Order: sequence, then C-alpha cells, then structure tokens
Amino acid sequence: MHREIDLETWERRSTFEFFKDFEDPYFNITANLNVARLYDMCKSNGLAFSLAFLFYSLETANEVREFRLRMIGESVVEFDRVEATQTILNEDKTFSFSYYRLQDNVIEFVSEGRVSRDKYLSLKTFDVETDRLDLIYYSAFPWVSFTSFKHASRLNNRQTIPRMVFGKMFEENGSRKMPFSVEAHHAMMDGYHVGLYYETLQQKLNSL
Repeated sequence: MHREIDLETWERRSTFEFFKDFEDPYFNITANLNVARLYDMCKSNGLAFSLAFLFYSLETANEVREFRLRMIGESVVEFDRVEATQTILNEDKTFSFSYYRLQDNVIEFVSEGRVSRDKYLSLKTFDVETDRLDLIYYSAFPWVSFTSFKHASRLNNRQTIPRMVFGKMFEENGSRKMPFSVEAHHAMMDGYHVGLYYETLQQKLNSL
C-alpha cells in the first residue's frame, strides 16, 4: 500500500524540484559499520550472517521514511513497507537475483531467507519482482573491504529505489567492521537522511 505525497505542503518540495530532472541525481555514501555483536550473535545461534545483516538493514530502511519514498511519473508516493531483492552467487560464479520479505524478527527472516535463497538459486533469473517499487536493491560483495562503490545504471533518472551493498568484513582496533554502501536519489532524500539511516542501523547492531 502507498499514499501520494502532497507536494504543495511537502517540506522537501524545493529540493525535490531542484534534483528530479538531473541527468545523474544519485549520490553514494560508503562507511564502515561495527558488526562485532551481530557476528557473535550469528555464531552463537547458527544464523547466516548475511541474512541477519540484511534483516537489520531492511528493518532500518522501513523506519526511516525517506527510504520508502518513490517517484511515479511526476508524483511522489510513500509506501507503508519496503522489502528486498539481492544478488546471489550461482555455482558457476555468475549471479542472479533473489527476493526477501521482511519478517517480524531476525530468526524468522533468516529461516525464510534460506528458503527464498535456495528457490532463486534454482531459478537463476534477473526477473525478480521487477514491476515493484516497494523494494531496496541489495548486493553482496564479500571479496573486498571496499571504500567506495559505483553501480551499473541505465541512466534512468526516474529510478528512485535505493541501492545498498555490503562488503568483506575486516578487523580494526580489535573490532570487526564491514563496509556498507548506500546509493540514493537526491530528489527523494539528502545526506541527513542517509546519515540517520547509518546511525539507526549502527544503534541496532550495538544493542544486540
């Protein structure tokens, strides 16, 4: 479900109007997250780390309103809830897409996520929920602790689904960290909102 935003009263109307017709309206922020507590929790409970992280990341995206905003034509809508598609690595080292529904807790999400991952590994397709806007596009890049990231693009400046990528974990000052990239459409949100997202997500990870 979604509702249309009243652009006349929207506090970001002027920013929206300024950025919406840019040829390249996207900005990308990459930062390291402390994932030590999540890693330990997954080890203790037999959870897949990548799916557990995906749960907390997606849960956070639902809590920061701007990550649920999308453009439809010249209108802006707010979805009640967003879910996830993610790249998965196939046995032949090609990749395809999978789909994950948000669950009530991390245990349910990891359990359902394993079923979903196996389903889409067998399908080996890019055609996954392609008509939906109520998504976050995720990628996993576990081979490199990257410091920046650039996505391939069709140069469609009306594509307003955020893109997120997590990379290889590494140790720094005795703690386990992981790079995490967020790409967003500047007509939908600003650096403040991405900063709030990182802050909220890190607080979740710290409280485990």
